[in-house]
Formats: sequence, C-alpha cells, structure tokens
Amino acid sequence: MHTPVAALAWELWRRHRLRLIAIVGLVLFFAVMYPALCALAGFNPGSPDALEEMVKRAGLLTGPSLQRVAQVLYLLFLACGPSVAMVLSLLFVTWMFTFTEFDPRTKDPMTFPARLFTLPVSTPFLFWRLFLSGMAAVVVLYCAWVYCVPQPHTDIFLTYQNCFGWMTLLALAQGIVWALAAWPTTRIVVLMALLFCFLGSPAQREIFESPYVLPPLFLLGMALAAAGLQKMRHGQWRGWAWPWPFAGWVARGEMRGPKRFASPAQAQLWFEWRRFARRLSFYAVGLALVPVALHLLVRFVAGWGPIQPDTVSGFVLYLLFLPPTLHFCFAVTPSQADLPFVMNRPLDNGGMMMAALKAAGISALVSGVVVLSAWWVMPLLGTTASEVGQAFLDSPQHGLTIILSLMILSWRLIAVSLGFTWSGRPWLARMPVWLMLAACLGGMTVAMMASDDATWNSFKWLAPGLLAGLLAVKFLLAFLAFRLSLKRGLLAPSAFVVYLAVWTLLAAALLVPATILFHGQPGFLSLSLGIILLTPLARIGFCPIALAWNRHA
Repeated sequence: MHTPVAALAWELWRRHRLRLIAIVGLVLFFAVMYPALCALAGFNPGSPDALEEMVKRAGLLTGPSLQRVAQVLYLLFLACGPSVAMVLSLLFVTWMFTFTEFDPRTKDPMTFPARLFTLPVSTPFLFWRLFLSGMAAVVVLYCAWVYCVPQPHTDIFLTYQNCFGWMTLLALAQGIVWALAAWPTTRIVVLMALLFCFLGSPAQREIFESPYVLPPLFLLGMALAAAGLQKMRHGQWRGWAWPWPFAGWVARGEMRGPKRFASPAQAQLWFEWRRFARRLSFYAVGLALVPVALHLLVRFVAGWGPIQPDTVSGFVLYLLFLPPTLHFCFAVTPSQADLPFVMNRPLDNGGMMMAALKAAGISALVSGVVVLSAWWVMPLLGTTASEVGQAFLDSPQHGLTIILSLMILSWRLIAVSLGFTWSGRPWLARMPVWLMLAACLGGMTVAMMASDDATWNSFKWLAPGLLAGLLAVKFLLAFLAFRLSLKRGLLAPSAFVVYLAVWTLLAAALLVPATILFHGQPGFLSLSLGIILLTPLARIGFCPIALAWNRHA
C-alpha cells in the first residue's frame, strides 16, 4: 500500500466486501424492483399511513386461508420492507466502522485490531480517518435509501429517517467500543442500553427530535472515541475485576460448576451452556424485558401517558423477530468456528453435537418464555395495539402457536448451521448466510405469486410434487449421513435413536397446530410437507462428519 489511507480502505474492504456488496445489491433491488412490486399488488407506498393502507388491502383479500396468509405477508413486506432494510443496513455499517473483530486468543468478539496501530501514522490521524470515513459511509447510504428508494410513510419508522441521528449513533458506538475496550462486560451493557434507547426512540419522538439532545451526544461520542483510541494505543487504561452480582450469567464470569459430573455428556452440556447458551439467554432477557420494564417505569413513575398503538404494534413485531434473529446472528459469528478447546474434549463427535443441540434448545426455550412474558405484560402499558398488532394479542391460542414456532425456528437456526461452522472451512462457514438470503428470496417469491390467482393456482398444484421430491432427497441424504456417522463411530447408536425421537416430536409439535388451523384448506398438504422438510435431519447427520474434518485435518 502506498498510503495509510489506502491501507485502511483495504482493511475495510478485505473484511467486509461481501457485506458491502450485499448492501449495495439490497439498495439496487429496492430502487428498481420495489415500485414494480407495489404496482403488481396495487399498493400505494405514498399513502399517508402505509400500515393502514396494508390493512385496507388485506381486508379486500379473498381465497383460501393459506393464500391470504401469503398475501398479507407480501403486503407487510411492501409496507415495512424498505424501512426495515434501511435500518438493518445502517446498523451493519455502524458495526463495520467500529473496526472490531473476534480475537481467538482472548475470545473477545469486539477487539480493535492491534495491527492498525502499526501503521506509521499518529493517533489523531488514525482517529479522524476512521471517524470521518464512517460518517461519510452513513451519509452516503442514508441518502441512497431516502432519495433512491420510495420509503412508505409509517409512524414507527419515521424517527429512523434522520441522518444526524444515525451519525450520532455511530459516534456513540465508536466511543463506547473504543473507550470501554478494557471493560468488555460494561461495554456490552452500555451498548445494549444504547440500542434500547435507539430502537425505542419512536415511543418518545419529541425527546430525540429536540436540538438539545443529539448534538451533545454526538460530541460526547466523538470525544470518547478519540480518548479511547489514544488510550488503547498507549495502553494507559487497564480493566479491573468487578464484583458483578450476575457473574454466573455473563461470559466473563468465573466458570463455577459441579465438582463432579455423572457422565462426560453431562459435562459437555454444562460446557456448551457456559460457552454460548447462557449468553443467548442473557441477551434475550435484556432485549425483551428491559424495554417493557423501562416503559412501565416511565408510565407509573414519571406519569407519562400511554404508549401509542403503532408503537405497541412495532414492539409486537420486534418481539416476534427477536429470538430467531439472536440465534441466527450467533450461529454465524466467528466464535462458533473457534473450536480448538472443544475438539480436545474426551467425547465423540456425536456427543459434542448432541450437547450443542441441547444447549441451543435450552436457550430457545428461555427466549420463548421471555418473549411470552413480555407479550403478556404489554397490556399494562395502558394502551391497545393497532390493527396490525392486535391480531397477535387477542388470540391466546394463536399466540402460543406462534411462540412455539418461534422457539423451534430459533433452535433450528443453530442446529442447521453446526455442520457448516464446525467444518473448519471458511467458505462453508459462510454458507448459512447465503442460505438465509436464498430462503428470504424464496419466501418473497411465493408471496408475490399469491397476489395473482392464476399463478397461485399453478403453484398450488406444482408445490406438493416439488416438496415431495425434496423430501425424498432429504431422507436419502439423512440415511447416507447417519449411516456413515454410525459406521465410522462418530455417532453413538443411542444418540441416533434419541435424535430421531426428538425429530419426530418437533415435527409433530408443528404439524398438530397446522392441522387444527388449516385442516381442509387447499394448501394443507404442501404446508405439512414443508414442515417436515424444514425440520432438520440430514444436516444433523452430516454434523459429526464435518466436525471430524476439522478435528482430524
């Protein structure tokens, strides 16, 4: 590299080139295809309230229940898709420009790379290049979303369409990550508090729109970032051991546990719980219950009025997406592929896999219970949801079915990713992300076909045969994978029988509610085949084989 600026640009491009390409492709997709999709569905993105427009369009829908469900999901995508994509892409850019990475030595997922301090530049030069490049990226991406993509008008996302708010978020994120680098636990807590305040800003819009709030916070973040970078480079800040009251729940706590275990499998389950499941449970409790507790505190202590109905509806959707999002983000983190200590455990590959699956099941169960608790507490906020959220709150049966589906989906996102992340191949470790993008595109395609009766009827007749063929391939691959794992001694026969029983119970847990809700509908056969197809089996069979590649490479 001829200049330090070129070296910094190459550092950013080398680490995040696929994410940057995906963000650019996302903006181009919405800029080119979104108007055509709205015209196809008869949806007006320029209406005063996109959610009300969606409800009106949903009330005019006819046809079988499954087709109406797909059409409503398609309308929900049209009403919220551009805004959600804008928020997620800007959050990704905010994370990128904190310039942190996973450190295999310290197991810290947010370590500032020390190699940047070896550049022959001063600390102020390094700070201003990192700070200003991040601000420029946020401004460019924000302008691309606002001026190139028609944004539907929704009160929930109106607060997020503030460029200076995103710049302030980036400044605070850089300041917190860099200034609190010596205190990882405190840094996580403060970052979660910042995310709470930012995501909850639509509830108290008048506070965040005040000219006396964002400018001081922006300057505070900039000062903390400059001081933190200076102290990190010269090593003048050192962390100390805090007597945390919940040290057993956080990743940095002392690894206390039973003195003796009944079996190596029980010891491995405890290890997997300490390694990732407790952290996921802690995040789920914080992200789901803390916003409710803060709103209740503000309502009953400060005496503020009830939360707006659209805000409650947005929080309902937030709770729905929280467990699967948390589990998927963890499943694709670099820490999942860091397995030197795990591979030295005195246990076969199948035993390690079963312990990881059990720990993931515990975290999914905790997440579901936490979301359900937050769901039931929401009426205490003193308001009712709008028509979008009320559909989820009025029916306890539907609510329990949705929570059960969320728990199984959250567990599935980790289960199907184990074989890829444990293989030791970087290109395979990235495969879950591409599979998720393919699944999103496939779901959007099905929802688009539901808006046209002729196309939907054709798809309805073709879907059972296509799903049956895929199911046959799934069972064939599962037979070959489990047979090879058992033949090589990578999986104990008892573990194989246990997982088959678990797979049967999971499939039944989803098929029974689907039968009650959609029995007799034209697409019921396709729905049943899809549920069996999505319940993980073949990739679980390949997981011990993938771990053997990594363990004996």
